[in-house]
Amino acid sequence: MTWLRVIGLTEHGLDHFPPSHLDQLRSAELVIAPERALPSVKALPEFGGKAMTWPQPFLDIIPLLEDYRGKNVVVLATGDPLWFGAASTLVRYFSPDEMEITPSPSGFQWAAARMGWPMHMTRCLTVHGRPHETVLKHLGPKARLLVLAHDRHSPDKIAALLIAAGYEEAHLTVLGHIGGDAETCHHAKAKDWADARHDVLDFHVLAIECPEAVDGFLPLIPGLPDTAFDSDGKLTKSEVRATTLAALKPCDGGLLWDLGCGSGAVGIEWMRSAPFARAIGIDNRQDRLEVAKGNAARLGVPEWQGLCADLPQGLADLDDPDAVFIGGGLSAALAAAVMRRLKPNGRLVVNAVTLESEALMLSLWQAHGGELKRIAISRADPVGPYHGWRPLMPVTQWVFEKGGS
Repeated sequence: MTWLRVIGLTEHGLDHFPPSHLDQLRSAELVIAPERALPSVKALPEFGGKAMTWPQPFLDIIPLLEDYRGKNVVVLATGDPLWFGAASTLVRYFSPDEMEITPSPSGFQWAAARMGWPMHMTRCLTVHGRPHETVLKHLGPKARLLVLAHDRHSPDKIAALLIAAGYEEAHLTVLGHIGGDAETCHHAKAKDWADARHDVLDFHVLAIECPEAVDGFLPLIPGLPDTAFDSDGKLTKSEVRATTLAALKPCDGGLLWDLGCGSGAVGIEWMRSAPFARAIGIDNRQDRLEVAKGNAARLGVPEWQGLCADLPQGLADLDDPDAVFIGGGLSAALAAAVMRRLKPNGRLVVNAVTLESEALMLSLWQAHGGELKRIAISRADPVGPYHGWRPLMPVTQWVFEKGGS
């Protein structure tokens, strides 16, 4: 039975609502809406229910709605409620049979129309309640981004991040009250934003147009240059990292355990490679984890998690992973714990450079199968006035894929 209705609002509020939506509001026992819409809801003829704004914190809405389950409830949200909106959370708690979701044009659609950007060629992001650094992952030559802001300070913070990342020539356009009678527009290059005077509204969409050429830009394909990461030397080298990520198979929403994570490079690139991917890096040195957290923020995945713990004890309270990378500290106990916790069809990749770890890896391969390979990389380096090949330490890699359920 449908009892929970989520309806998208535009800048016009209830003025452009069809009669069917107004009837739903009048008969509702509970209406939850943005502050700006509450006076209009309460002024509706024959409305006798309870009207309130969003609870804080937002997740307090779940027990509230549970108390009204089966009654007539309307939630008013902005634009498309499933595009970084309230319904994106509600669908995790209530079934489709209980809900009816009616979208209006989103701020992204209005912004794309104002900018003349085809939606299928534009990346839509949000920093509302999220770190502004998440934008950095998506930067690149010719990239076009639409960003739902956190507040009026978002353009200042993002402009500073763009400059630090080498995108000072990027064009910023701030669109407020978009689609309404009081629509506003401010624009400037990132490098000029701080010097311009802008009366920016808290709720707005920020359009970012990156330049056609950027020195040293970082792609989303795994195998970023080693220089992209701060480290104390405990770093999976670029070529090996690319091979490792290919074997780990990053997937949408997938969880990676990066064990003995060092600089965090493998987990960071896992998150950059697939939408909504998660990574937890575990290391027994807090100083390394702090460096890894800095790398993650600078490379656009500030949600990367670090845990200081010994292995395998530190795995006990973690969610089961879709993939695991062991870059250091391999032991029989650790391998057994990981293989037990891997999800069906999960992948385990182990890299080793020492004879002792290689011997253990060989026994694991003989016992469980999988793929065993040796990776040898040489780089051209100066030799006096000339150049020659300087080999890196060879890496032995074991790739194991767990069977399905």
